[in-house]
Amino acid sequence: MAHAEIANSFLCCVKHILAKDIDHLHTLPVQKFDDSEFILASAESLVGRIGLNKEILILSDIYGATPSNIAQKILKPGLVELITGLNLPMLIRAISYSKAGLKECIKKALDGGTNGIIHLEDKKC
Repeated sequence: MAHAEIANSFLCCVKHILAKDIDHLHTLPVQKFDDSEFILASAESLVGRIGLNKEILILSDIYGATPSNIAQKILKPGLVELITGLNLPMLIRAISYSKAGLKECIKKALDGGTNGIIHLEDKKC
């Protein structure tokens, strides 16, 4: 659940990197002029289609922005969780560990997101 083109771009990148469709990855692109109630209803509907008793990890791009604010309204501790600050290493990790249980998936996604940020300095000899 992220701003429109970011959500779509991440989906495209994941399919390219993993060279396959991921059936348990769903996107909810939020358009600039979407009504908040419409987005909330769409998010609730998506969670319902996935399954009300399934563990769901929502990834959002920016804490405090519309996608994360709306996602917070549908959280259910231990069942529907949210991580903000989405980056590609985080998403790849979340997908890779999605069958390990929600708690482990969250840990691995956070590790991937954090450890995927590296400052490379010029190391001329």
